[in-house]
Amino acid sequence: MRSRKLTGMVMIFVFVSTVFIPTPTLAASKADIDRLTTYAVIIGRAIGCGVDTDDASRRVGAWMDEKFPPGSSDQQIFLPIFMTGVKYHAEQQANGKSPDTCSQVRSTFRKMQWP
Repeated sequence: MRSRKLTGMVMIFVFVSTVFIPTPTLAASKADIDRLTTYAVIIGRAIGCGVDTDDASRRVGAWMDEKFPPGSSDQQIFLPIFMTGVKYHAEQQANGKSPDTCSQVRSTFRKMQWP
């Protein structure tokens, strides 16, 4: 499910986080940021395939509130990144620009262990 586009997004995030975000003020772990990115890709691609993502999205939202608390600088940074990632991957999938078919996306989505 990984693609060059995902790698590109991660590289942009790393650049932005190292240049513009003072690391000591962030409480989010690298593992949480990696999970957030993965969730954005899978949910976005699933949306692009017409999959009902309501339950997964609610679960990810609750997880995000735990890991990136409301009102925190982490949430102010990572919530827009997540939302942009979901939108981007939904559009890419819907426009046939994803490396995965909808069949592959559905299979991955069903197997995903949501928080």
